[in-house]
Amino acid sequence: MSQVLFISSKKLKDSTALNGNVDVAFLQPHVLLAQKKYVKLRLGSQLYDKIEADIIAGTLTGHYKTLVDDFVSEMLVHWSFYESIPFLRFKVQNNNIVSKTADNSNPLSVEEAAQLRGEIRDTAEFFTEALVNHLCHYPERYPELKTNTEDDVRPDSDESYFSGLYLG
Repeated sequence: MSQVLFISSKKLKDSTALNGNVDVAFLQPHVLLAQKKYVKLRLGSQLYDKIEADIIAGTLTGHYKTLVDDFVSEMLVHWSFYESIPFLRFKVQNNNIVSKTADNSNPLSVEEAAQLRGEIRDTAEFFTEALVNHLCHYPERYPELKTNTEDDVRPDSDESYFSGLYLG
């Protein structure tokens, strides 16, 4: 099956602080990575694959369209933004990894960038929690949640927030 994005680059730019002139080709790998790392983990393989097939076929409707429009897309824009942040400044080229700066701007320090990324992660976790709550409250709407087998990714419904401190 071909790789399909659950959100458009326009949705990503309109819903985040990403500047409108950020190249779409730059954003797409980060959206796909966020889809696989965060969305597939929460939906499980079977529901993820069904949504992907419906998007390709142009048949995404009903509860599945609501799921994507109201929950998955909100979560995905922020995880995509989160994943793209380190690469907005650094570019991997044939002979080196370089840091780009604009003539009339001051780049963030490493600490400031980490703080910004933390804020974006908090927002992404908020929307992830909303998705998980929706799936837990309406499992009958999505029978694919219970049909994962063997090597499939099973939906993860654990708490989304992680403070970095585990007390046992």
